Amino acid sequence: MAGWFFVYLFYVGVVIAVYGNFVSVILDAIRKKWLPNMRWLFVFFHGILGLINGLFFQDTYLAYYGMAAAILYACIDWWVERRIDREKSTRVLLIIPLILLLLSWSIFEALSPSLPPFTQEGAIEFAASGEGTDIDLFPAKVGTWRGTFKGYQIERTTRAKKLNKEFYLVTFEENWTKGKQKGRYIMSYKVDRTSVSGYGGSGTTPPMRRY
Repeated sequence: MAGWFFVYLFYVGVVIAVYGNFVSVILDAIRKKWLPNMRWLFVFFHGILGLINGLFFQDTYLAYYGMAAAILYACIDWWVERRIDREKSTRVLLIIPLILLLLSWSIFEALSPSLPPFTQEGAIEFAASGEGTDIDLFPAKVGTWRGTFKGYQIERTTRAKKLNKEFYLVTFEENWTKGKQKGRYIMSYKVDRTSVSGYGGSGTTPPMRRY
């Protein structure tokens, strides 16, 4: 619910704020000038014009949702105007949606199952989730891989250190030797359940991977 609420807020909310308000001003001006006692017609045309988004995107369900939102908008607008005419407060218009939102949010939060613990295995998997990167060469869990490539003796190590609850420092370290040549390459990332951010690195790209 939290995720979709913000999607609707930033997309549907903008459409209603711009297109809905523009339509409302035009229809209300027409009604007051020529049809002052036909408020129902104002609501009807709001619903018809609410279909436009669905027709534009060629989505029947979107058209119906747009019509329902437009009719609700018109009814609330009608209710607000009646309260203003009677010199009554419209503050409740702001309070009711907030109460409904918080109540719904609380209910869904209580009903939602708890997320499983975020483990170091999950942190490593998340840090290595990209494809076609150097991280693909490292072990997919805590441990060390040793091998030979193009005459280089290579050792690749994956480590994960827990910083606090469900927050890890994942490090990929590569050491190599070839005769008298040797080097080390380190990449570190801070990882939590929802994000991966670079923490630092040192060394240079291993020579066997420059070609």
